[in-house]
Amino acid sequence: MKLNITITVSGVLILMFCLNKNGYTQSDVKQSSAIANATDEFKSLRYISAISKLSEILKTDSANVNAQEMIAYSYRMIKNYDQALKWYEKLGLQKNIKPEWALYYAEVLANKQQYERSEKWYRKYLTLVPKDKRAAVFARTNISNLNKNMGNWKISYLNINSQGSDYAPLYYKDGLLFTSNRQNFKPGTGIFLWNNTPFSNIFSVANLKDIKTVNPDSLVGAAKKDQSKDLRFNDDDTAPTSNDTKTLLQYTPALQRDTIAVMLEKQISVKPVRGGINTKFHEGAAAVFPDGSIIFTRNNYTPGNKQTSRDRINKLKLYIASGKNLTKITEFTYNSNEYSTGHPTLSRDGNILVFTSDRPGGYGGSDLYYCVRSGNGQWTQPLNLGKQINTEGDEMFPDLDKNGVLIFASTGHPGLGGLDLFEVALKEMKPVSAMKTLGAPINSPTDDFAMIKAADGKSGFFSSNRRGDDDIYEFKRSQHMVLLEGTITDARTRLPLRGSRLLLRHLDGTDTLKVNNKGEFRKEISLETDYETTAQKIGYVNQLGFVTSVGIVQDSTIKLNIRLNKTESPQQYVLSNCDSLKKVFFTNNIYYDLDRSEIRANARPALDELAVLMKKYPEISVITSSHCDTRASEIYNRNLSLRRGESAKAYLISKGIAPDRVRVEYYGKTRLVNRCYDDVPCSEEDQQLNRRTEFDVILNGVNITRQNCNER
Repeated sequence: MKLNITITVSGVLILMFCLNKNGYTQSDVKQSSAIANATDEFKSLRYISAISKLSEILKTDSANVNAQEMIAYSYRMIKNYDQALKWYEKLGLQKNIKPEWALYYAEVLANKQQYERSEKWYRKYLTLVPKDKRAAVFARTNISNLNKNMGNWKISYLNINSQGSDYAPLYYKDGLLFTSNRQNFKPGTGIFLWNNTPFSNIFSVANLKDIKTVNPDSLVGAAKKDQSKDLRFNDDDTAPTSNDTKTLLQYTPALQRDTIAVMLEKQISVKPVRGGINTKFHEGAAAVFPDGSIIFTRNNYTPGNKQTSRDRINKLKLYIASGKNLTKITEFTYNSNEYSTGHPTLSRDGNILVFTSDRPGGYGGSDLYYCVRSGNGQWTQPLNLGKQINTEGDEMFPDLDKNGVLIFASTGHPGLGGLDLFEVALKEMKPVSAMKTLGAPINSPTDDFAMIKAADGKSGFFSSNRRGDDDIYEFKRSQHMVLLEGTITDARTRLPLRGSRLLLRHLDGTDTLKVNNKGEFRKEISLETDYETTAQKIGYVNQLGFVTSVGIVQDSTIKLNIRLNKTESPQQYVLSNCDSLKKVFFTNNIYYDLDRSEIRANARPALDELAVLMKKYPEISVITSSHCDTRASEIYNRNLSLRRGESAKAYLISKGIAPDRVRVEYYGKTRLVNRCYDDVPCSEEDQQLNRRTEFDVILNGVNITRQNCNER
């Protein structure tokens, strides 16, 4: 949320005159002038200068709420969370709390890993802004789940970093492009007055093999013992000039002494990118077209022409560098002086562009949008990626991988603090899976953003300011992986069934695997996860199954070869009347007491109804699938679920149903309906949902209960 603080120069003069007429002292006039000057710096986004002026005011007027509000926000914007927390704590003691104070207080507490207090202030914000869905989701999120190493990643600090801000890596030719405001080669010539740092440019490393992992603490320790003249201060002797730039993401503290980059420059060659991309203002996150052209983020500036919005803010725009030496610079069609557009990513064919913008009509601060390039090379109008991805917070730094998975950073989805990284699978630019956080150690209580993955998905790079400044980290898979592979063939001919697919249902959604021309499928599946499988092809009967990676502790491959039967006339009748038959043969689950298999009194009506149904339709049979919660060993729970299934079968037999019409299947704790895994605290109501028996009705060889009538 933007603070609305407006004091014009003429207004200040009138105020001063009126104060003097009413007998106010010279010190009162001086204080009013100081507040006006600090407000002007704050409104102009010169946060370092604003903090200096506001600190002087608060020394003599510590109860000045207006000054407290501005200094808290300024510290928040330069990512000094200790000081921001100090001032939001003071604002939190006021009788009339502004909604944004509660929100920012909650966010800063999360940055400092004070998650219980953070939840309290998210709830406070929710009472002030009940329609904010973000606060509701944050308030009920279990942070312990987000702290898990969900991808089994190992992260490492890299030798391309400096003590400046290094971020937004991008694969380019055989090397890497990235953004940096490093100044180790020559003194800086400009100051970014948001936080008194140099402006950023795009740099390149020619070969990925030159990028190595290093220990930054060891480097700094060695630097303190080194008296080399190269380890110099990064002072800029030029006079400060105004630049009212508001970037979508810029958060480095004051850059003083770039020892790391100087010590590493002999190990690796880092050079500004060639062509007409870099200027005296900010250049940042970029993407590469198949022909080698680069679309990149820059302040609203072309040499000799700097433009601002109506409120005098220099926004971000996208530009395309093309030509043999990247010297031809073209502005993106859908830029504007009035809002920012930046952080591009492209599909592999270069025809889909995803970017970040705070243009009007979005869901929050900055949202993700996309355009499609038509046959004549023109881009379609930008479309918002929708509320499943975008929130009331900020979404930024997108990346599209080769499989259509969108990776992005967000402050609006539940995370560990600051920007966190998330991913979601897209089909035709619509989400087809649930949002997935990348978890720790990739995400942290600070800002984590701008991730790219290698083609195999086992490694890549991302940006984080967990050490204070933005740095680029490498991530690699540190543990085992589980592959699911197999074939789908005709049960009679054994020939591959082209056009068939396998659906993998799990707690986070459904993954769809399409077979190749040989009927083969292959996918890396998540660790410690259960999947219900459905093999499908038009004209064939669906086949249901179950696979799990639970308990697998080494690199493994699960083989799943499926044979589908063609639909005969009776089966085709079932499939053609799927919706109506599902209603006729609908059954209710029954539930059990903890560690018990006896049929409860409240379960008998459901079993009685099922018995009546089976007597009315003697052509049907049923499968009883029985389950447990996780509060016992796997072996114990499997036996318990077997006893539960046998109890349900015995009850149906007692009602006159033939034993051969009831098949018992039992799964222990492998098919949970929620996230009540081992050692996860859950309510008794949630645990109860897992202690169940489900009934599948089989008609003409088709499991009508499990049929998804809309998926054929």
